Amino acid sequence: MTSRTLGKRPVWLPGLIIAYGVFLALITVLNRSGADRLWIGAFNLYLPQVVWLAPVLILMGLALKYAWRWTLVLGLYAAWVCGPIMGFCWSLPEQSGPVVTGTTLRLMTCNIKSGRRDVEALISDLARYKPDIVFLQDAGDVMKGPLGDGFRGWNVCSDSQYIIASKWPLARAEALLISQPKDREYLLRTVVQIGHTPIPLYNVHLLTPRDGLNALRTARKRPSQFAEAVQDLQDNVEHRILQAGKVSDFVRQEHGAIILAGDLNSPDESLVGQALREADLHDAFAEGGRGYGFTYGHFLLRGRMPWLPRISWMRIDHIMLSSRLRAKHCWTGTGEASDHRPVFADLIVPAS
Repeated sequence: MTSRTLGKRPVWLPGLIIAYGVFLALITVLNRSGADRLWIGAFNLYLPQVVWLAPVLILMGLALKYAWRWTLVLGLYAAWVCGPIMGFCWSLPEQSGPVVTGTTLRLMTCNIKSGRRDVEALISDLARYKPDIVFLQDAGDVMKGPLGDGFRGWNVCSDSQYIIASKWPLARAEALLISQPKDREYLLRTVVQIGHTPIPLYNVHLLTPRDGLNALRTARKRPSQFAEAVQDLQDNVEHRILQAGKVSDFVRQEHGAIILAGDLNSPDESLVGQALREADLHDAFAEGGRGYGFTYGHFLLRGRMPWLPRISWMRIDHIMLSSRLRAKHCWTGTGEASDHRPVFADLIVPAS
């Protein structure tokens, strides 16, 4: 009787696999509790979360050779990364029950970056999906060009970087301060009249994390500046949380249905998302979307790696609704028109 040895299992491999599971658990707990409470969690929020799949694949290769019984565990790790860690959403079909009647609304939001990219691509999305209310940030003078021609006959209000365009009547808009007075950062608020139902609309653009993240990039070449870079990132996060707190304070003063949309520069797992949920808002894509709904990142590496496919990997643009409204469907649009993909959502305004 003879036996054949396929390979001696490294004694450290099971321990390494277990340790990586603990690491994924820590990321999950941190995300659920507000990842940007710590600077490392804030930094991770803006990484492509698919990077955490690479160690799983390496461990899978080792397990197939030395410890095949661990491949099932590693398969679960892969699903863990591709699912909750990457923010996968899958809205379920409506369950049988009372039919909600009312007016169907289609919303769109997009940070258009002053129309520096292909505005015609956004015009194509508008023609294809036919939204009823449009929120634009970083709009610049785009309404003076062909995009503005598409909004002729609409009700439009604007202030600084913001535009809200609606097929339904709009009240006079007001700019509301969401920062210290010296920083002069505002949101745009108006009210849309849907039949007999007034709905406050908030168009919001929160502080970009770019400066904080760039400080960490610089510190890679100058390690002596690392502590200062971490502080810059923390200050950047705190500024955005302050803005979100002020937005939440305005929202809490409202009654009834509310729609908030814009470039929040924050994933749903952030303390920004938490602050808005505490103000009785919920994310339309988390409720009505399928997939990842990523809106940003598709132009970031274009200069250094033009051969890479143009894939978004952050969901920082949001449509948020109060509890009286429910998203039936939510999806993203073209990646050609801006550094940010537009977000669309269908909802029903219940008959009052």
